[in-house]
Amino acid sequence: MTLLTVDNLRTTFRTDDGPVCAVDGVSLTVGAGKVLGIVGESGSGKSALSLSIMGLLPESATVEGSIRLGEQELVGLSKHDLRALRGSEVAMIFQDPMTCLNPVLTIGWQLVEAVRLHQQVSRREARKLAIDGLAAVGIPSPEDRLRTYPHELSGGMRQRVMIAMALLNRPRLLIADEPTTALDVTTQAQILELMRDLRREVDAAIVLITHDLGVVAEVCDEVAVMYAGRIVERAPVDELFAQPQHPYTWGLLASLPGRSRTGQRLHQIPGAPPSLLSPPPGCRFAPRCALVLDACRTDPAPSLAPVGAGGSQVACLLDQSTRDREGARYAAGEESA
Repeated sequence: MTLLTVDNLRTTFRTDDGPVCAVDGVSLTVGAGKVLGIVGESGSGKSALSLSIMGLLPESATVEGSIRLGEQELVGLSKHDLRALRGSEVAMIFQDPMTCLNPVLTIGWQLVEAVRLHQQVSRREARKLAIDGLAAVGIPSPEDRLRTYPHELSGGMRQRVMIAMALLNRPRLLIADEPTTALDVTTQAQILELMRDLRREVDAAIVLITHDLGVVAEVCDEVAVMYAGRIVERAPVDELFAQPQHPYTWGLLASLPGRSRTGQRLHQIPGAPPSLLSPPPGCRFAPRCALVLDACRTDPAPSLAPVGAGGSQVACLLDQSTRDREGARYAAGEESA
C-alpha cells in the first residue's frame, strides 16, 4: 500500500535576488513498510523536499503540486490540521538538533509534552514512555537525563534525544534528515535498528535523507538521486549500486572512500552545482558531465523514464548501451583505479 505520494512538487522561495525553485517537479511514492533513501550533494533540494512534506516552510515559500499521506492531501492543509498530524502520523528527525530543542526547557518536559499532545495518557505514563524512549536510543541514566537542558548535552546526545522524540508516538511516516550525523558507529547501528523496528511494528514508511551511501545500502529499499532540485535517477537499492544509470550517480559512487587505491586522491566530480536562481537550459548536470551531448545543453531537460524491468528510472539522453557500459565500470570502481 502506498503511504506517501508526491506528485509534480515545486517549492519556490522568494529571495532578494529573485525566485529560487529548490524542488522542481519532483514525483515519488513510498509504500508502507518501505524505506526510500534520498541522496545528493548539499543544496540539491533534499531538505527542502522534506520540509515541504512536513509543512514547515517559511512564509517566503510557495508550494505547487500534490503531497498525499494515504488519501489525505497535505498541500493547502491548515496549520492547525498540520500540527495535529506532525508528531503523530508524521514525524521528522532534523539535521541540527540544537535549533530544534527548546533551550530553556528540560529534555523531560519536551519529551513528556510530545507524548501528551498526541496520546491520552497521564503525565506519569508519559514520563515512563519518555524514559523508555531515551533508553532505546542508547542514552545512559535516562531518568536523570530528563532533568537536563539541551546545552548540557553533547551534539551526539542531543541528536539521540531528537530521534527518541520522533519515535515516541510511533508515526506512520518518518522523515529522517541525516539522522546519524555526529553519532559514533555503535550508536549509529542502534539508531538504524530502531528505524527497522518502527517499520516492522507499525508498517511505517521512512524517507531517509543522507550523504552516507553505506547507510543507504544497509537500510533502504529504493534510492532517489537528487541534483539541482530534480530527481535524476530512482532505482531499487541493489540495482542502483550494481548498475547505476545516470552520470551524476556514477560520480557519487566513484567518490566513496575505499574506491581509490592507496596513495591516490579520492575521485571528485568536477565543477559545482548550478545556481538555482538561473539554472542552465537542458540537463542541469550537463556542465559537469564527461559524456555530455549537444542535445543535453539545448533540448528540454529529460524526464524520468523506465530502465529495464526492475523498476529503475533515469533522466538522461545517453543511449542505453552507453549507460549500461559506463554504469558497470563505475559500479566496479574502475574509474578510481
